[in-house]
Amino acid sequence: MSASKQIAIIEDEPEVLALLSTTLTDAGYDIKTYSHAVDFEEALAESPPDLCIVDLGLPDKDGLGVVSNIAAQSDAAILVISGRTGLNDRITGLELGADDYLAKPFEPREVVARVRALIRRRAATTSPAETTIYRFSGWEVDFATFLLTDEKGATQRLSASEASLLLVFLKSAKRLITREQLQVALDDRSDSISFDRTIDVRVSRLRSKLNDKTRNPKIIKTIYGAGYIFISDVT
Repeated sequence: MSASKQIAIIEDEPEVLALLSTTLTDAGYDIKTYSHAVDFEEALAESPPDLCIVDLGLPDKDGLGVVSNIAAQSDAAILVISGRTGLNDRITGLELGADDYLAKPFEPREVVARVRALIRRRAATTSPAETTIYRFSGWEVDFATFLLTDEKGATQRLSASEASLLLVFLKSAKRLITREQLQVALDDRSDSISFDRTIDVRVSRLRSKLNDKTRNPKIIKTIYGAGYIFISDVT
């Protein structure tokens, strides 16, 4: 693990902020902390970190809006840590671009484990040893920049989670992938009750960016009760 990896923590509870900062600094990460969304978002525009830890209950802005902005403006991985423990909050966070969701109270060692998994996933997606550009169904994706380009040249940014998921599909094109296999490939730590739902949300979010219709898919086909198949040709 490289000590140069930068993590931004956006959390307004001083005790929690101090705990996260100390824990992750001890784990070898370069930490920057923010108690207000406005300060973080100014910094994000200048220098995006490798990973952001976001609390949803910020004093000046709902954390879900912060998650959405991070996903739109950078390829940083996003870990939500929140006292909102309901499944709907988790799903909403994932829909807006979060890569993982951890409820408070938390074990510091679990935070480190989740951060390492997300950093590892992001690094695997952008590995220089891998092919970085793929083309399929009129789309081009460059995993060095996380940019997705359509046949008219319009571009949009993939989140770290979306890029990881798409890369798994591209490498397994024309083969059935079960939800369990996706969970392992993505190092998803969702519990057994919610992981099917979170995988489906990730796939749905990717489909939306690819303008792929569930009822008449051209790229990702759902095999009900089994999983998914990436049916597009890949070059």
